[in-house]
Amino acid sequence: MLEKPEELAITLSASPNLPTKNSRNLNRTIALVEELLAKSKSPNEALDWARVREVILRQNEEVKRENHLRFLEKSQIIYKISFSGVAFVVGIVLFICGYKDALYLIGVGFVPLISRKKPT
Repeated sequence: MLEKPEELAITLSASPNLPTKNSRNLNRTIALVEELLAKSKSPNEALDWARVREVILRQNEEVKRENHLRFLEKSQIIYKISFSGVAFVVGIVLFICGYKDALYLIGVGFVPLISRKKPT
């Protein structure tokens, strides 16, 4: 059976027509694939190079999206830790100063650390 285009893993070594001296520069790789697409001798070969180009671009977008999600997760963790720390320290200081409602603020400092939402 033929593989679906989504299941293809395109690497620079997957094609003997691409030069091996190519660095991982996406623009250069796409330019080489487009050049090979333009020089293709048959419609089937042109279709194959068009699929290669599509897969390379899609994989690049997936990598960008995954990197962005990792950045958001790290930012969220830093926010939770800093918010918890500030609320906890302020609550302790207010408790030492004699404010009886400072215990609520200490509790609020623990809420972001305890509550964990599962990623969807």
